[in-house]
Amino acid sequence: MKRKKETQNDWDDGRVVAPMDGVGGRRAERRERIELSKEERKKITRAMFAVMLPRLLIVLLGFGIATCLVLLWLT
Repeated sequence: MKRKKETQNDWDDGRVVAPMDGVGGRRAERRERIELSKEERKKITRAMFAVMLPRLLIVLLGFGIATCLVLLWLT
């Protein structure tokens, strides 16, 4: 039996363009954790929900309108 010749692809010469030792890993600098009291944490959480609630309602309204249009189209 003949043995197949091992050939290396011309486009792969083993060089690395970018270091791959920490892709998607930790950052070099770590930010310090901010200590918050329970009141501050509650206020931040309420503010977040106050900002996100209108956006959620707009998305739900859009799905509702699309559903109504599809139902009108199919009937």
